[in-house]
Amino acid sequence: MTVSITEPASSDPPTALSDPQAYLCLKKFNSRLARCPRTNLPVTFSDIGDECGVPLLYLLPSGCSRWIAASMDPLAKLYGVRMIVVDRPGCGGTGEVPLVERIESSCEMIVSVLEYLDIKPANILASSAGIYYALHLSTRHPSIFSTCLNPPPKLYLIAPWSPLLPPTHPDYWPFKWDWIPSSLIATQHITTPHLIKAAEGAQKAYVVSSRAFNTGKSFALKWYRSLTGPEPDEEPITPSFSTNFRTQTVSSPAYTTGPTPVAVDESASDLLRNMRGGNRSFLGEGTAVAHPQVDAGSDGRDQGDDDAPKRLWGPCDCCVSCLTNAYMGAENGQGIGQEHLICLNRGPEDTGSKWLETAVSDLAATIDFAQIGDQEETASLESATGAATAEKDKETKNRRVPVPIDVHVWWGWEDDMVPRKGQLWFNKIMGAYPDTVNLTIHDVEDGDHTDLLSRVEGLHQVLDMVGSQGKQSNSEAETGTGES
Repeated sequence: MTVSITEPASSDPPTALSDPQAYLCLKKFNSRLARCPRTNLPVTFSDIGDECGVPLLYLLPSGCSRWIAASMDPLAKLYGVRMIVVDRPGCGGTGEVPLVERIESSCEMIVSVLEYLDIKPANILASSAGIYYALHLSTRHPSIFSTCLNPPPKLYLIAPWSPLLPPTHPDYWPFKWDWIPSSLIATQHITTPHLIKAAEGAQKAYVVSSRAFNTGKSFALKWYRSLTGPEPDEEPITPSFSTNFRTQTVSSPAYTTGPTPVAVDESASDLLRNMRGGNRSFLGEGTAVAHPQVDAGSDGRDQGDDDAPKRLWGPCDCCVSCLTNAYMGAENGQGIGQEHLICLNRGPEDTGSKWLETAVSDLAATIDFAQIGDQEETASLESATGAATAEKDKETKNRRVPVPIDVHVWWGWEDDMVPRKGQLWFNKIMGAYPDTVNLTIHDVEDGDHTDLLSRVEGLHQVLDMVGSQGKQSNSEAETGTGES
């Protein structure tokens, strides 16, 4: 099944509000590089938001295609941001590569798309497993950025993936799906939809039997009370199954060792769904299609005359969720398993905790060299020719990076993919080089691994930070013109 790409013939193009189906068929959601010059493979991508806005490269969560960002298009346009979203190998219409080549090939494809669009961004947004590609691009392909690494681009991380630690590590935390066999993960694009259907059937059977049990229990209690009468000061009895079920859903721990009896009806299907991600079978790493609603108190840009918040999409949620999920499911999904194998460090190369430590160290060293490396080489040459003094040598050794990289990280404290211990460990690793990495943490107490991509404390803040750069540039340009 393929999605047709059409452009409207009328003078009024479809919008997300007027005709979501026709809107999602626009070329900006379905752009394609027929052959990447670096990998010789086709690459699909989206170029959404404000055509003249500040460029933002969005690196997707694991197992997701460009459709996951479709709902962000009207919002990015509001904030004056041009968002580039590239499908990774085996997702969307992008060609497949071996697992060992996935990270490098993905980054080469991104480089080719940016060259094709003639864009050099200064901002990167990465969510969940996108951290692998964000750090790889920054250290191996710095030329794609508008100023290389001098100054470096701004890096925004929303619920980034924190690689799993070995059980002997003092900061170790258990991961609830670490027991799933690699063979099942690698073929989950085939097996998971069928397993989900089976789990849903089991869930329905359990719900029916549970209701029958509660109904019989309630009838027996009423019959018994009609004979004996109520006990003094007795409280009304609430069916224990439904009460425990609601309580557990609201206050479930970040990880569990197995399903409890009262949650059997949800555990099997939820487990299989989350292998593909969220509540939809074709999404990855717990990320559902966001339906961003602009908060009535944020910036006022969403408010009308009646101060009521406006919708960004059609009259119902399915205008986003159902359509984008259908399009995502119609395209290739064989790369989803590779993404999850990377996150679980089950590939031929290390992508676990040591990888993150090395990648952050390489990032700091690369920025250091880009900004002061040449100066140190010049100072060394002068010293060899006798032109440098001892005082100048001392000053060179103590020199700090003039412009550190700004890294903003958003965490949800209710994240069940990266629990709090994993978040704190990630912060420690990312903040290990304070002279080079300017780290800012945004904690959202009621946030989780998915909702930060659709709420003010997360996506909106990122887009506002990026969009404000365009306003600042325009203001400086107007000021300069006025002075001349």
